Amino acid sequence: MSHAAPARGTTGRSHPASHHPALSRASIGWPLLLAVLYGCWGATMQRDAGPITWRNVLFGIGSGLVVGVLAFVLHKGMTPAIPREARAAVWAVFGGAIFGYLHSLSGASILRCVGLGLALGVAVFVSVFYRYYTKEPAPEGSQR
Repeated sequence: MSHAAPARGTTGRSHPASHHPALSRASIGWPLLLAVLYGCWGATMQRDAGPITWRNVLFGIGSGLVVGVLAFVLHKGMTPAIPREARAAVWAVFGGAIFGYLHSLSGASILRCVGLGLALGVAVFVSVFYRYYTKEPAPEGSQR
């Protein structure tokens, strides 16, 4: 069997690439950027103004890798079938926890770390819920 070649300037796909978020630049790019920033920040916080050691570098690479993989997995696992509130809450817990942990490396009190983690978690919840609410179509049978 032979098939017609796609017309010039087309990719031959029957649907846009946005239906495959695993292949998009954003679905890989922003977890990668988060991993690099988190790893650098973690290595700097653990160093505590001392000399750069292999321990600091390995901590930064490890923590960045863990955060990047978790962000990618959460991004891929969060389908529109899950309620907006639950997805926003998961991102809020993730953001608050990773921020609170890194702030704890600075030697701050546990109350301050938890308070800042909660504050960031609330901000993440509000912003992510707003994005989901305004950018996604309403679920079947609901009114907006």
